[in-house]
Amino acid sequence: MRLSKVKLSGFKSFVDQTTFVLTGKLNGIVGPNGCGKSNIIDAVRWVMGESSAKQLRGESMSDVIFNGSERRKAAGMASIELIFENDEGRLGGKWAEYREISVRRTLDRDGKSQYFLNGTRCRRRDITDIFLGTGLGPRSYAIIEQGMISRIVESKPEDLRSFFEEAANISKYKERRHETELRIEHTRTNLERLSDIRVELGKQLSRLERQAATARRYQLLKREERTLCYAELHQQKTGVETAMQALIDQHDSEHSSFQEMVENLNAVTTALLDQKKQFEALEKVVEQKNQELYPYKQSVDHLDHELIRIRALEKRDLESQAEWQENGLRLEEEFKTSSTELATLQTSFEEAAFILESEADLIWQSEETLTNQKNVLETVQHEYTQIRDVLKTIEQKLELNRHSLKFQEEKAANVIEERARLMATTKESTFTPEADSETMLLEETMILKTSEIELLQQEIESKEASHITLKRELKALELEQRKLSASRNQLAGEVSMLEKMVVSEEKAGKAPLFEHLKVKEGWNSAVDTILRQQLLMGTEKRVGKSYILGTQSFTFTAEHLGAYIESDLALGSLLSHIYIYDDAGIDPLAIEKQSAFMALRDKLALHEVIVTKSGLLFGPDWAIYSTEDANFGILARQRSLENALAEIAEIDGRLELLDETLYEKDETLKSLQLTIETAQKNLQKLSREQFDLEKKLSLLMQAKSHHEKEQHRIESRLAEIAKEEAITQTLLTELKSEIETQEIGFITESERYEAIQERYEALKVAYDADKKNLDHQRDLHLEKKRHQDALERSLVQVRERKLRAESELTILRQRMESQQDKTNYAAQIQAAEEAKMIAEENLIQFESGLIDIRAEYDAAKEAIAQLEAKKVEHEALLGGQKDKMMQFSIREAELKTKREMFLEKWEALLIEISDEEIEEAAKNHAEKAIAELETELEAKREAIQKIGAVNLVAITEAEELRERKEYLDTENDDLEEALRMLEKAINEIDDETRTRFMETFNAVNEDFSRLFPRLFGGGKAYLKMTEDDALTSGINIIAHPPGKKPGTIHLLSGGEKALTAMALVFGIFNLNPAPFCMLDEVDAPLDEANVRRLGELIDEMSEKVQFIFITHNKATMTISDSLIGVTMAEPGVSRLVSVSLKDAMEFIDE
Repeated sequence: MRLSKVKLSGFKSFVDQTTFVLTGKLNGIVGPNGCGKSNIIDAVRWVMGESSAKQLRGESMSDVIFNGSERRKAAGMASIELIFENDEGRLGGKWAEYREISVRRTLDRDGKSQYFLNGTRCRRRDITDIFLGTGLGPRSYAIIEQGMISRIVESKPEDLRSFFEEAANISKYKERRHETELRIEHTRTNLERLSDIRVELGKQLSRLERQAATARRYQLLKREERTLCYAELHQQKTGVETAMQALIDQHDSEHSSFQEMVENLNAVTTALLDQKKQFEALEKVVEQKNQELYPYKQSVDHLDHELIRIRALEKRDLESQAEWQENGLRLEEEFKTSSTELATLQTSFEEAAFILESEADLIWQSEETLTNQKNVLETVQHEYTQIRDVLKTIEQKLELNRHSLKFQEEKAANVIEERARLMATTKESTFTPEADSETMLLEETMILKTSEIELLQQEIESKEASHITLKRELKALELEQRKLSASRNQLAGEVSMLEKMVVSEEKAGKAPLFEHLKVKEGWNSAVDTILRQQLLMGTEKRVGKSYILGTQSFTFTAEHLGAYIESDLALGSLLSHIYIYDDAGIDPLAIEKQSAFMALRDKLALHEVIVTKSGLLFGPDWAIYSTEDANFGILARQRSLENALAEIAEIDGRLELLDETLYEKDETLKSLQLTIETAQKNLQKLSREQFDLEKKLSLLMQAKSHHEKEQHRIESRLAEIAKEEAITQTLLTELKSEIETQEIGFITESERYEAIQERYEALKVAYDADKKNLDHQRDLHLEKKRHQDALERSLVQVRERKLRAESELTILRQRMESQQDKTNYAAQIQAAEEAKMIAEENLIQFESGLIDIRAEYDAAKEAIAQLEAKKVEHEALLGGQKDKMMQFSIREAELKTKREMFLEKWEALLIEISDEEIEEAAKNHAEKAIAELETELEAKREAIQKIGAVNLVAITEAEELRERKEYLDTENDDLEEALRMLEKAINEIDDETRTRFMETFNAVNEDFSRLFPRLFGGGKAYLKMTEDDALTSGINIIAHPPGKKPGTIHLLSGGEKALTAMALVFGIFNLNPAPFCMLDEVDAPLDEANVRRLGELIDEMSEKVQFIFITHNKATMTISDSLIGVTMAEPGVSRLVSVSLKDAMEFIDE
């Protein structure tokens, strides 16, 4: 098995469809740094299942897709395909029959990754499984890239073990062991879950069994409770009816006494109403007199208030006059002070205003002068800046021209040198086209081979299309076969179940009735419902067994059910009273409202019945709606059994036909596969011949093309050099002249720049001094302006104070003058006191006339109070009698409520209690007193109460749960047995792994110890296990190069590490050679002697292993059979050129 082709498309720098054809055992890949050689290694690892972007020198997996360049847009998908020759059938299993194995992987921008084996979609695991034990894999020892040498040598013992596992072909055992461990873990999880369920079911079963025992005891206590309750209710109902009759008799005598009390109360009420009318008339007279008395009282109160008011006014005026005089003196003094202060402030304010105005004129003149100076300064500055910019421009151009002059002089020298070199190359070129005739012959042969290959490819494509069509048809037939088999198995299960049910029912009676019946379509449910009990009866008379002989004939009409049943028995006694009604499409709840049904029902006799098509039963005054039993009755099951048997027979016929068709298709497929394989072998042979011709022709054409292109290039370049010489000389003359002119201009402008600079600095000093002086003047002026503002504010405040004092003084004088004009308060007080005395005398005279009227009013009020007291007495007597009557009503209501309650309980109890329990109650409890019954009943209820909540279906549930637990116990035993088998398989795998690992370790250690001194030219090395257990032990490398003391492996140089790693890898290859080995610049740290020894070893190993190596070393290139050159003519895009050194050598020899 070897790698024959690597196809890349859109992978990293290989954007175009590129195919690496690996024809020899030693294949070298060469090219400059950064051209994409290592991308080939990444491609092989990626297609073998590498899932880490970091291992592929990227940040994410999408980095493997070509990301675009200056001229190319990014690719949308990366695709890698490896094609292996499997002539020796090294891949086992179903792949051994294939002579060529294709492994392909694709990845798009959406992150969708797909794997293909021989063009068929598969999983990543299928790819890794196919290479298990072959030494190939994404991180196996068969692919040694840059940096992996140090990782192998410096790897931890546990990591180094993985290479030995792959070499020992135990990686697949390890994978199976892992799968087995997962199954064990899954089985243990199931076992734990099952154990939890069993424990829980055991607890539930114990609880349900206790509940079932409690339920049985509860049912017994409830039966006794019902009998006691029946006896108690019977006696209570009788006692209540007796008490109600006695209460009715007592109620009649008390009612007559109540009527007499009502008449007495009515007489007292009439006398009280007459007395209240007389009292209301007196009350109106008293109210009128009180209204006439009010004005007299109001006059006296008004005069009292007036006296108080006049005295208060007199006191207030005396206090105000003293206060006004004091305020007048204060305001006159304040007015004089404000006037003096106002005159002083006015004079100071006017002087300050005059000084500020003079200073403002001086500041304005200074600002105007400064503005003129600033304008002059800005003009000089602008001129100064312009000259400076001109100087910089001239300086830059001068520097640029000097550099250009130097460049042109160097360019002229280079052109002269290149012309001399090209002339020498033209003289040395001595190509002679000796292979023209051979080229023509090869081209004709190529055309013939291509025609043969095209015809053969067309034939293979046609056969493969037929092959694919046959495989699809075969898969479709197999799928249909599986579906039919599944359907048949399901039907067989149903048939088995139905046969068991029918057989179990047939055992109930010999030749049961249902075997003698044939029911017309649609009426099975009706027959199952109406003859539910009779269908299993035997048709032969046997003592002690149910039977039906069918000897009574009857003429059935279309309305009878018997008209729809065919039988060899006379069923008149069973069906003569059974009528039918077709309820298809009618809601069951609406049947009784159908007019046709109502007419048929009205005609029924007491013993006659109507049965519907769906199995509902109706009598003259009753109905049964339950159809559950009818839906799966005996006849329905018998019919289902017959249908299932017929369907199984049909499926068996189809399966037999499918088996024949599958056999024919399979034979055709095998024949077609053999034809395709033969054609593919012929195609491979022709392809190899064509490839050899292509290589020979390519070598000749490349040599000729290279010669012609080189000559054309030299001639074109010589012509270009002549033109470049003339242009260069012209540019040199122009540049020298321009540099002289620019140097003169630079000197002139520099002198002008210095003069302007001196003038600008003098003007700047004068401007800064004047500006500083002006700022000082502005600060002084501002300070004086603030002082003036303060004087102005003080002036305004004094004016306001003067005006306010003047205004208040005027108002005060006006009040004092008005107060002197008011009336004398003593005269007003005397007049008010005289008027008050007159008003009090009038009030006393009017009140003396009201005394008699008030005495008569009080006597009438007393008489009303006496009558109301008498009325209250009669109402109390009547209320007592009403209470008695109410007590009778309440008692009567209580008795009625008790009677209704007892009757309700009695009716409810009659529904629950059975006739047997009623007889038991009459027999055992009829003579007992109520108290005794209540005591016993209370005891029973307490016993029931102590039981608590009762699960009445616990008996059934306990039985079902017991069956389920027995089933789970069986499942638990099966799981434990499976666990023991899996653990046994683990032990067997461990034993096999230990044996193979030790055999591999010893063999590799022996080869490693032999190869190490060969590569180093001496020294010794060996491998050492870190533990005694071969199943878990790591591996250490012990290496002693020649002439060095033993030390740690990390102290070796880079070249020594590389040789040590190669010795170990080749030792593994000797034991379990991988189909190919890829080496990425492993010779980089080696010197010439070590490269030679490594090359000899690789050449020797190539008899067992195909080598693909990337190198820059010429010595390594010499051992290769073919060289594949990788170039990057276009930036970012890799391309290749293949050369067979063997063919090239033969071509040179010829």
